[in-house]
Amino acid sequence: MIGPLRSAIRSVVRGETTIWPAAICGVVVAAASLLIGSSRGNLDVDVALASMTTFLFGVLLAFTIARTRERIAMVQDLVSRGNASLLSLHQMAEVFPAEERAAIRELIDCQLVDQIDYRLVDNHRSAPSHQALVTAVYALEPRNSQQGTVYRVMVETCVDMGTNRLLIETTAGQSLSPLEWTGMLLLLFLLICLIAVLPGGTVLGAIAAGVLAGTLVTLMVLLRKLDLLRWHERVSIWEPAARLFRSMGRHPYVPRDVIDHGRYRPTGTIRVVDYPDPYPDRSTKVVTVVDLGGGT
Repeated sequence: MIGPLRSAIRSVVRGETTIWPAAICGVVVAAASLLIGSSRGNLDVDVALASMTTFLFGVLLAFTIARTRERIAMVQDLVSRGNASLLSLHQMAEVFPAEERAAIRELIDCQLVDQIDYRLVDNHRSAPSHQALVTAVYALEPRNSQQGTVYRVMVETCVDMGTNRLLIETTAGQSLSPLEWTGMLLLLFLLICLIAVLPGGTVLGAIAAGVLAGTLVTLMVLLRKLDLLRWHERVSIWEPAARLFRSMGRHPYVPRDVIDHGRYRPTGTIRVVDYPDPYPDRSTKVVTVVDLGGGT
């Protein structure tokens, strides 16, 4: 009983569940509104408090959502640039001898895997694999004019990758602070309480109050998804990453937790990774190659 409850609470905190928290809040508010009925304080005072709370909460919510949307758009753009750079390195390595080419491509795969192992807000934890890759690229020794030309481009690409990584770390670290979340949640709680009181016991008013409360909870879940950089992650993160792996002749690498929570539904042959130990310990991870069917 404790396990499922803990999992449900964790899914709400992570912004992975939207429907049932909003539905529960709506039902509770509607029931409370019917129970309270006309047994409330001064209506004018309640309306005034609700107006001030609604204005303050609406302004803060709109500003915060706009800010977090800009942040996630910037991070997704930087991640896309990084993936493009890795694909370019993979292709440019073709002009070098087989042993050096294989080593570079293996390091590219390792960097992509490390980036997936850790959250975007902890992108710095994948720095060792990035450093190993750029060190291997810098250590290449061109043997002809073609390799020399490609080598210069590869070095420039590595420099751009380093810049993009620093920008990702800076931007991803600008999440909402606990103080901001506390203020938003307190305003949400106050507004929901006032919404439950205002209808005065009417059935229609209670239904409207429940729908409004559920909508507010949905917006807060949306804000949480944006803050955790998980908004539209399927089409902006997982699908591009899967295509990148396949274009490099590798099986896509997907955490089982992502699949189980419906954040991404891969097809074809993939590498599914399990993490037995709590985050961020990845030393005991287990990777299994699985054929899910439906792939090309």
